[in-house]
Amino acid sequence: MERLPVGVYVCDAGGVIVHYNRRAAELWGRSPDLGADELYGALRIFHADGQRLEPHQSAVAEVLATGAPVKDREVIVEHVDGRRLHLLTNAEPLFDDHGALVGAVNCIQDVTDLRQARNMLRARQGWSQRVLESSPVAIYQTDSEGVLLGFNSAAAALWGREPRIGEDRWCGSYKLFWPDGSPMPLETCPMAQAIRERRQIAGAEAIFERPDGGRGAFLAYPTPLFDADGQLVGAVNLLVDITERKRAEDLQKTLLDELNHRVKNTLATVQSLAAHSFSDVGDPAGMRQAFEARLMALSGAHNQLADRRWEAADLLDIVAGVLAPYGGEAVFCEGPSIQLSTRASVTFAMVLHELATNAGKYGALANGDGRLLVHWATTPEGLSLEWRESHGPAVKPPQHKGFGLRFIRGAIERELAGTVDFDFVETGLRCRISAPLTVAT
Repeated sequence: MERLPVGVYVCDAGGVIVHYNRRAAELWGRSPDLGADELYGALRIFHADGQRLEPHQSAVAEVLATGAPVKDREVIVEHVDGRRLHLLTNAEPLFDDHGALVGAVNCIQDVTDLRQARNMLRARQGWSQRVLESSPVAIYQTDSEGVLLGFNSAAAALWGREPRIGEDRWCGSYKLFWPDGSPMPLETCPMAQAIRERRQIAGAEAIFERPDGGRGAFLAYPTPLFDADGQLVGAVNLLVDITERKRAEDLQKTLLDELNHRVKNTLATVQSLAAHSFSDVGDPAGMRQAFEARLMALSGAHNQLADRRWEAADLLDIVAGVLAPYGGEAVFCEGPSIQLSTRASVTFAMVLHELATNAGKYGALANGDGRLLVHWATTPEGLSLEWRESHGPAVKPPQHKGFGLRFIRGAIERELAGTVDFDFVETGLRCRISAPLTVAT
């Protein structure tokens, strides 16, 4: 018994220690007095949770009281120097030939290192769990068959739902789609592919849909997990949410396409203005002045759109900007706030500029007595704008249509699918413009 690597001691029916080996004395940190010390040889003994263990609560006392063995009970013993050891005790009753209880034998084994390793493992597991839960990246784990074993809060937030542990397979997403928008069956998702092929997959893109219909995109990084023998035991997957990045990329592409379209349209408009401004035989300085004024009107429309990030412009701002050089007393504008599209904003700015230029040269704004009313409103058919001049020089229908009239009609009809009516009454020009709101806004 002295050669055993575990401590062994024997007590009689009264609990008095009658024998112990050298290893038992080492574990107790002392050599008890045979025939005097009872139940255990340590000076102090505690429960595994650190609470003081009373003599009647010891394993040997329980065996002597019940006649039944005590298995794998952990206790803490304290040595004289204060050092503590964790011991695993296994006590068995001893009976004589007649079945009478005559004592007990207790085997004690040092599990201090095992207890420390176990505590360290628990601490690491707890730390890993806290890291997992606090991670902003969606993480989940499955077994070798793809059945979900766990997930963190970021994954639940990404999916918009909490999948059923032990039931849902492959992924917690409500629905998945390929990057081109076609449906992706769950059994073909990146996690399923990684488990089937037993290989890591890096950055597989997919579109997910939540139960509320909201959609997003993620990059998946599934990694199979193997045991010491190389057997597949499960997999872990990291889902990086790239929804905002995809939206930014789509917005950038849209903006570049829109910019390309606007540049082409602007160049075409400038070419048209130049061609018509310099087509008539006349004063070169006057033609250049007219061309520059039209460019300024185009620039003014672009500035208003730029102030609103090229999303829309208010018709009231456009009218006020065009008529600002002609003073406030002769001009009266009225109408609701109407947000115009970029195309409609530029078109109305150029059209109103041509009308204002004509009024300044030949119409109501050519003298100090004229008046101008610009009124607009929404109608069941769309947008209606009326330009009405009065008290200016007498008006006569033109003998031929100049660039201004041709440009106004062509721009409204071509760009906005609208209509233009001119009425050259003697008291002043009247122009009525109608355009569908679906085109103009």
